[in-house]
Amino acid sequence: MADADVRRRLGERAIASRLLSAAIAAAAVTFNWTAHPQHLLGGFYAGMSALGYLVWLIHAGNQRRDRLRATGNLPPTPPAYEIVGHWIRHPALTLRARTIAKTDGLDLYESLKEARTAITREHRNTAIARLLHRKIRTNLDATTADIAVRVYDLDEIATRLTNTADYHGLTTLLATDLTPERIIAANAAGCRPRWRRRQGHTKTARVAQPSESPPVASAPPAADPPEDGGQEPQSQREPEPITDNAQHLLATRHDGVPARSPAPPPDEPIVVHSAGRSESGSDAAGDHEASAIPQGTAEAVAYWLRKEPNMDPELLAERIGKSLRSVYRHLPPDYPRRPGIARDRTRQHARPVRRAGQRE
Repeated sequence: MADADVRRRLGERAIASRLLSAAIAAAAVTFNWTAHPQHLLGGFYAGMSALGYLVWLIHAGNQRRDRLRATGNLPPTPPAYEIVGHWIRHPALTLRARTIAKTDGLDLYESLKEARTAITREHRNTAIARLLHRKIRTNLDATTADIAVRVYDLDEIATRLTNTADYHGLTTLLATDLTPERIIAANAAGCRPRWRRRQGHTKTARVAQPSESPPVASAPPAADPPEDGGQEPQSQREPEPITDNAQHLLATRHDGVPARSPAPPPDEPIVVHSAGRSESGSDAAGDHEASAIPQGTAEAVAYWLRKEPNMDPELLAERIGKSLRSVYRHLPPDYPRRPGIARDRTRQHARPVRRAGQRE
């Protein structure tokens, strides 16, 4: 290693001497460990041999660099950068600053400043070259664009762009979007909850909107009364249409709870016109509509919610003939849930006897 150090001062690499010394040191460390009867002591002697070799390498290298710097064959020592503040947080910037400090002989802070400037200049020139290449390639061809990017001085283009920049216009453009009116309008437009924006649900209007009158349908033939004179079974009865007043009451909300439609007075007659429409404006359900209702719970809930988005869950359960708990399982996430519903309301109970004139 001493011979290798002398030859390296003269500018040679001395690879043979360095490899021979490393092989001798490795053989000595291996012999001390394996030949000793006690492996613990053998490991200690092997470690001391390796430590002596490493100390010699460090000491000879320091002396060689000092002599090279004294003769001007080695650049000056670069600054010492911080481990956490520089090397860990900004490794690329610190490496660039160390290279600049070794080349130009700058101190710690000057090298960091020059490194930031150089990195910013590279990013700017890359963006200018990409834009210039795209514009020339669009008008001419790719070869001409490559030549223009390599011939034109990108730093000069950046300087002229800086001199002709319209800062007043850009400031006005940014200030237009930062006005309080636009910010308030943007917040009002994007105030939907995250889960509703993520699932793609739209806001459902809670107030009944005036809609066009549906086409007049012919009245279905009246069914024959039962022979025994009793009432028709509840399961075979068609659902009664909801009047405009009931739809409005269902759509009206109070403290986040949809209001239930009150039962009409028993003495209020429902006049059916000759065309088959009642005064409530709802069409009579035919046999083809009853057959179009899905049989599954989820499909039936979706079907009735498409027809009446604000239908009461109890009324929906009666329409499809399922329990209230089953209906709540298949309601959409954005459907308003009635707070304070007891769990026993979702169980199957015997149907209460309805008063005369009370609607389902």
